[in-house]
Amino acid sequence: LRKYEARHPGAVWPLCANILDPVRASLVCRGSSQILQVVSWFMEGLPEDSPLELCRIKNKFDFPTEKVQDGYRDVQMCLLLRGAGGLNIIGEVQVHDRELYELKAKMHKLYVIKRSPSADVFLAS
Repeated sequence: LRKYEARHPGAVWPLCANILDPVRASLVCRGSSQILQVVSWFMEGLPEDSPLELCRIKNKFDFPTEKVQDGYRDVQMCLLLRGAGGLNIIGEVQVHDRELYELKAKMHKLYVIKRSPSADVFLAS
């Protein structure tokens, strides 16, 4: 939870309220036209009585190079699922380009090393 505390100026107690991806799904697309098709469905194609509500879109394809960690780009959408009895949960749908997604899978070990606080912590995991 500490990672949500300092970076986010709107962080409020409880800090867990700032976590937007306790549930995550990935959709892998073949090229930009398919990515646009998927995103537009979530933006415009959800039925009015759908239990899903689009809350936020983060389009990393539109970010300047210096703002994208390791150059990886995708579209992240936060969705609210309104459940029975007032039980709601927020989740994230990540929309990936197939070529970038396959590269990301190969680079995951480097990502884990980079995020480790020390070599000892990495080697112990």
